[in-house]
Amino acid sequence: MSAVEPSGGGAEGEGGPGDQATGQGSDDHGTPDVDDIDDLLEIDDDFAPLYGSRATGGVVNFFNVAHGNINAGSVHGDQRVENTGAPGTSGPYGGRRVEAHEGPVSALEILEARAGFAEPEWFRPALAKLDTRILFLYGELGTGRRTAALNLLHRHSGYSMKLRALDGDENLSTWRPSDAEARGYLVYGLLPQHPLGPAVMANLRRLLTDADARMVIVLPHDPERIRVLSRDLHVSPVHCVPPPPRAVFDARFEAAVPDTARRERLLARMEPGALETLLPPELVPAQVAELVAVISRASDDGPDLTDLRERLSFLAEGEVPELLGELRDDPDGLAFLLAISVYEGLDHRIVREEAERLLALADGRLNSVLPESGDDDGQGRPGRRDDPRPNPRFVFRRPLEELLRAVRAQCMPREIRANTGFTYTVEPVRFTRHRQAEAVLRHAWRQYGELSKLLTEWMDSLPDRENELTEPVGRVMGMAAGWGGGRRALEHIGELARSPQPHSRTTAAFALGIAAQDPVLASEVKYLLSRWSRERGSRLRWTTAYTCGTDFGTSRPELALRLLRRSYRGADGDEASVATAVQGSLRALFAAGNQQTVFRQIAEWAVRQGPEAELSLKVFPQLLRDDPSWFQEQLVTVGEHTETVIALVRRALDDESLFDETSRSLIGWCRRAAWDEALRSALETLLTVLAQDLRLGVLRLFVVIDGDETPELAGRQISHRALEAWRRGDPQTHSSTHPHGGRDDRGE
Repeated sequence: MSAVEPSGGGAEGEGGPGDQATGQGSDDHGTPDVDDIDDLLEIDDDFAPLYGSRATGGVVNFFNVAHGNINAGSVHGDQRVENTGAPGTSGPYGGRRVEAHEGPVSALEILEARAGFAEPEWFRPALAKLDTRILFLYGELGTGRRTAALNLLHRHSGYSMKLRALDGDENLSTWRPSDAEARGYLVYGLLPQHPLGPAVMANLRRLLTDADARMVIVLPHDPERIRVLSRDLHVSPVHCVPPPPRAVFDARFEAAVPDTARRERLLARMEPGALETLLPPELVPAQVAELVAVISRASDDGPDLTDLRERLSFLAEGEVPELLGELRDDPDGLAFLLAISVYEGLDHRIVREEAERLLALADGRLNSVLPESGDDDGQGRPGRRDDPRPNPRFVFRRPLEELLRAVRAQCMPREIRANTGFTYTVEPVRFTRHRQAEAVLRHAWRQYGELSKLLTEWMDSLPDRENELTEPVGRVMGMAAGWGGGRRALEHIGELARSPQPHSRTTAAFALGIAAQDPVLASEVKYLLSRWSRERGSRLRWTTAYTCGTDFGTSRPELALRLLRRSYRGADGDEASVATAVQGSLRALFAAGNQQTVFRQIAEWAVRQGPEAELSLKVFPQLLRDDPSWFQEQLVTVGEHTETVIALVRRALDDESLFDETSRSLIGWCRRAAWDEALRSALETLLTVLAQDLRLGVLRLFVVIDGDETPELAGRQISHRALEAWRRGDPQTHSSTHPHGGRDDRGE
């Protein structure tokens, strides 16, 4: 989980809290069949890292722990169960919300921006300036620009939840509002190749007025650029100066701990003056939010000041040079430090193996002093023998605990994690201080040029099939593209994207997703992916498709859908791997909260001829399996997608190649509906409508349901009655007042 910055503070480019895993109680009738669990886990191994721990699509998480003793003792602060896959998993199945960069801003992000928002002094004057339809907001990173912008748009639009994001490379001179319901647009960054002039501004204001919308353009703190904008456009950009840290703390703390008595207890147990010490005037809202998160999770004994200081990430930058200095003559420690920085959160055995591999690959490059040779004296004569020195191959060289202390890390308690087909336990290694890994890598990358070459060589040579490592390596490579900069920042990632090895292309996809968080690099990433999606060869299209399922795509769902459509050329021969990646990314986009956008596009593809229709029908049964709750809503409440859902179910059942997968998904619904009343209502609605027109596919489905051996199966009676009526030749009747058996919310 990650803390969400309030505004006075939303941290730009950082995700909010991950979705919390929920357990489903079950009885004898609710326990899923083992065969059904296997069906839920049909994910290609090369695509597995994208899905993280939610490889089952959220359908079922079933743990049989016979005679298990799970945290039976008393629970204190900071004890928790985290159902996560590989740490840092950026795929949406990893359960982490992604900020919208292009497309609709989710209601969750808007609500999180409102929670604990400390209104700065300039906020109300800025609201008044937004009456002109366009507002420029600038400030330093971490000062809450994005959160403040969302609050401005939300408040000025009458608390509308219909907001959209635009990437900084959008050409506003040719832009037009694309969503009639949108009431606000957030533009994050503004690249210099699309300069604004008075005529463009006038046209923008006209378009926004006609659409009853407003726009906030977020800019970095660049005094010269702000001066030019003010002079040329006759505007007054607003400086995003955050409220005092204590004001941000109070607002955020109240939102995080609503109980007044508990807030008072937590603060009372801190040492006198400790909070003031931790809230210096220069603290930005992103840092205050982290402090609030740590204090609010404290145990009943209250937070310890020493513990707080050791954990807060905003103190990490200052101690990195000291840490590297302590390890200067310790190649083992340096290798271990770098390995944790890349693979923090993975099992200690994996981290240790990667540290050893880095040390071997370094071949002396992590040794500050080379030992003198004992072979000769430089003149061809035998020299003196070296004094005894440590044997690098000695198996008892350094114990784990010593290495952990040296790099200021710790081995966490054992965790149970879920992969795409099984569960396993890990003992993750983590730095004591939050975000220490990024601070170490950024400092080392910028300050030591030769080290960047060694790290690149190390990360490039990942062992085949080590899928668990591709995401953290891709994350580091994506961040490094921003640290290094220059015209060739993405060149190395492009080489990986062309690799014949799937794990290298996977690494490239994750790297592109992270690199695109930089407004400048985002433009180049989009250019590359657009070009690659048109390639004749399959490798670059595979990388493009995979990237669309990472943070890049989930924050830009409409662009991702266009790229996925261009990348798909069928599923035969060499195209099979691309088809798998395209379908996987569509599922990822759907699971990330973009159901309306994805389903609307799939429905549009389904009525066309050729690859689009094929793709639509192939992925539809998988979506039925991944997210029954969304389809349940469409069926119970008759709305925009109700008829389309039913029509696609019919088409999928009538297709011989799709019947098995579709029927398995629907049988899964029947089994879950035995203990899920909401799903039962949706299922019965669907089956009742299908029974009105018993085509071959529906008949086969009803036969399967009627003959299923599950003791209690929702929908069995409807299926049995329909089959009996069909055998007698009786016409089907429908008793609902609505044609689809649901509740009509359309007002018709």
